[in-house]
Amino acid sequence: MKFISGILNFFTSLTFENILDIEIGLIIIVFFKIFSSFFAYVLVKIFNFKVKDKKLIKKNCFYKPLNSFFVVLGFYIGFMSLKLPENVFAIITKLFRICIILLVTKGFADLFNPTSATFSKLGQKFHFNQNDTTINFFSKIAKALIFIISGFILISELGYNLGGLATGLGISSVVIALAAQDVAKSFLAGISIISDKPFEIGDYILVNSFEGTVEDITFRTTRIRDTENQIIVLPNSILTSTNIINSTKREKRRFYLLLTLEIDTPLEKISDLIEKFKFSLTNYPNIIKDSIKIFFDTISSDGINLSIDFYTNLTDYVEFMKFKEQINYTLLEITHKSNVNLLQPICLKKS
Repeated sequence: MKFISGILNFFTSLTFENILDIEIGLIIIVFFKIFSSFFAYVLVKIFNFKVKDKKLIKKNCFYKPLNSFFVVLGFYIGFMSLKLPENVFAIITKLFRICIILLVTKGFADLFNPTSATFSKLGQKFHFNQNDTTINFFSKIAKALIFIISGFILISELGYNLGGLATGLGISSVVIALAAQDVAKSFLAGISIISDKPFEIGDYILVNSFEGTVEDITFRTTRIRDTENQIIVLPNSILTSTNIINSTKREKRRFYLLLTLEIDTPLEKISDLIEKFKFSLTNYPNIIKDSIKIFFDTISSDGINLSIDFYTNLTDYVEFMKFKEQINYTLLEITHKSNVNLLQPICLKKS
């Protein structure tokens, strides 16, 4: 209320001198608004004098915060010229300091973005890429620490006693400790995932009844997107205490096929068919040659079973499915040309 009444008193008792001060203040604000980008560019350029590209200068993580800082500074100096009451100007000063804290926080937070120049240099040094799980995880840790420190500075700036706040929290420390157990477990599990690397961002994993592509790994959780395009959020503590199948890490995929021939198929035709299958698959691209196994598997009341088993170096799911389709066409074509009849449709096992 004192702030509002101070403003009202200032405007209700305007003099010619006050009007002149307002005009000067507006000129200062407009001046800083117009030249804020120039001032920001010059400051960034001073610390990056080797960079010649203007676009790279403007992409610097401190360019936008500095641009905003000079605009805010223009308003602050403009208000200084108005000779406002002390209680009003004290609040403006506090707001100005809060703005500076927020802008500095943004600058340092952007500094630790995985796409920033700083992390790009680290990536080049340690052979990480911008999507590397380790880079993303430690980026989040660094930014979290920056925001925590900034939060404490803001609380202090707003006049709250941090000592008293800590004492108040101490009263319910047992409750907080119990509530934080799961958070701590998930956080430590997150560090374990980063260090052991059972999976990384972009990998396709299966966890219990869930499966999908890993999109993000945070302090507490891992997010995966399933085949229905839904986001599944799993606590890291669960991921480190259960079996994980990482389909992306596989170096090859298995192809298994069971063909059932009519029971009265001549042995000569069976032997000839097996040889034709082997010859065709041996000359087929993307098949690991020494993994090809084709056998007269079993005799049953249904007919004669031939098993076809081999590995392919195609690990991408879509490419593998196209490959299976081509193989099935080839095998069916050979079977028909050999005048061998199938008793029932092809039975495929899950790869």
